Amino acid sequence: MSFSHTGDAPPPLPRPLVAKARTPAPALPPPTVPPTGSPGAFLVELLIFNGSPFKDHWAYFVRSRADDDIGVKIHATGDVRNGFKFEVKRSHDLTNTSDIPTKRVSLQWVDAQHFKEDAMLNWGVEEIDERPVCGFEASAYKAKAPGKTLNAVEDKDAKDSSGKKVILKDCQTWLVEAAGYLVEDRMFSPEVSIYLHAIKQ
Repeated sequence: MSFSHTGDAPPPLPRPLVAKARTPAPALPPPTVPPTGSPGAFLVELLIFNGSPFKDHWAYFVRSRADDDIGVKIHATGDVRNGFKFEVKRSHDLTNTSDIPTKRVSLQWVDAQHFKEDAMLNWGVEEIDERPVCGFEASAYKAKAPGKTLNAVEDKDAKDSSGKKVILKDCQTWLVEAAGYLVEDRMFSPEVSIYLHAIKQ
């Protein structure tokens, strides 16, 4: 090894290139929802049910004014193999069911004019329904429940006729699409739709 005439030390060896670990984007916080809404407004929540090892199941929940745990569960029920259907559980009691959500996220207070309280709660009698009875439900109903998008387990990497990978549509897909209609119909703020789209699995 030779040194320069000035007696300086040799130049340092170049440092190996190390790829920096990507910092994951911070999770988008849920919308800020005040503890009370305008007179007569209904609080709409996102119910999240643990779906491990698959995706979580999502549903809207319109809380009744009488009891925070009783309300209207609106969702697309089914699976990717058999398809989904629009379903409404009226006067659904979250404390008296085997299907308890693992998380409840307040989304927004929605004005009373978009609801028919007695009809949507079926006059206090629990019932499973497939038809909308108020403006809020009708707006969400515009999003068509996904048909079957998985024919067999080995179809996970299936491609359509153009060679693009088939996107499996499910309850989360439906709920996000329904949020878009609810924004169009001026029931949800755009922030709700952006939040749901951002956290979709």
